[in-house]
Amino acid sequence: MKRLVLFLVVTAAVLGCFAAVTYWVDPQGEIWKPGALVAAQRDDCLISQELIGSRYYSFKLAVFHDRPTRTFVVGSSRVLKIASRPHERSFANLGYPGTAPSTIVRLIRALPASPRQTMYVGVEAFWFNRHYRVPDTDPSDYHLAEYLVSRSAFWNAFTFARDVPYVRYPDRWRRTMVGRRCTIGRTYPSINWELDGSRVWSWELDPKRFPRFHATPFRGNLNTWRNGYYADWRTLDPSRLAQLESALALARARGWRVVGFAPPEPAPIERILDRDPRIAPRWRAFLRLMPQVFRRYDDAWIGLGVTCPASAFPDEFHSDAACSLRLRERLDGAARSEG
Repeated sequence: MKRLVLFLVVTAAVLGCFAAVTYWVDPQGEIWKPGALVAAQRDDCLISQELIGSRYYSFKLAVFHDRPTRTFVVGSSRVLKIASRPHERSFANLGYPGTAPSTIVRLIRALPASPRQTMYVGVEAFWFNRHYRVPDTDPSDYHLAEYLVSRSAFWNAFTFARDVPYVRYPDRWRRTMVGRRCTIGRTYPSINWELDGSRVWSWELDPKRFPRFHATPFRGNLNTWRNGYYADWRTLDPSRLAQLESALALARARGWRVVGFAPPEPAPIERILDRDPRIAPRWRAFLRLMPQVFRRYDDAWIGLGVTCPASAFPDEFHSDAACSLRLRERLDGAARSEG
C-alpha cells in the first residue's frame, strides 16, 4: 500500500512539473495570458499573435472590458482592419479568425446588456456552408488539462525554454520593436494586435524584415481556394441562419443598434463568387436573404458596404486599413441614420 501511495505521489509530482512548465511556456498558444495585454497597455505597445495563440475569445472579451466600449464590430478575420480612430477609446474590434454565428451568440451573451451598444456584424457567406468547420477558440478545461500533461507539449516547452532564455521564469515574453512600434512578443511577431482589438501585419511596419504575403491564385479548386470555405456548398445552412437570428434577437432585446454588412471583396473575386456555378446560386441567395433577415429585427444591412480597388486586398481576401476605414465611415453613417 505504501508503495502504491508513493507511486501515485511521484506520478502526480512528475505530471505537476510537466503541467507547470507547459503552462508557463505554452508552446502551442493554448493558454490565455492576460498579463501580456496588461504589459502592452502599460507601455502602449502592440501585442504579438504569439501570445494570443488560439485564445481569441478570451482576448476579445478582455479588449471589450478594458475599454469604455460603446461600439464594436464582430466578424471573421476579414473585419480585423476596422479600427478605432486616433484617441478614440469607445470602439473595439471583437472579430477574430474562426468567428461564426454560434460564436457571435456566445460572445453577445458574455457581454453586459448595458450600457447600450452599437454592434456592426460582418457576415460571411461561407458561414452558411455546413462544411465550414468552426475552430475551437475557447478550449475547454478538459482540453487544457490534456494539453498540460501532454508529453509532446512538455518537450516542446522544454526545448523552447532551453533555446529562448527570456521565456523562462519569471519572464514569459519581451518588449521588442517592429519598425517604429513596440510589441510585447516572443521570437517572431509577424502579426500583432492593437489595444482596440484590430490587427496589424508586421510587414506594414517593417517591410524589410517581414515579407509581405500575396494572394493564392484561383485555379478552380474549391478545396484549396480560401481554405476550402466554399467547397461542396449546396444550400444555406438553416441551423447557422437560426444562430445568426438568435444573435440579432438578443441584441434587439437589449435595445442595441445593429448594422450588418458583408466584408468587401475585390472585383475579380466578386466575379468568381457571382459566376462560378458551384458558388453563384448560394452567393446570390445569401445577398438576397441578408437584408430580409436584418429587417426582421429592425436592423440595417448595407451589403458589401464599400467598393475598394484590388490593390486594397493584399491577399485578395483581407482588406487593408484604408479600405477598412472607408467601411467604418459607412457603418457609422448607417448607425447614425438608425438613431
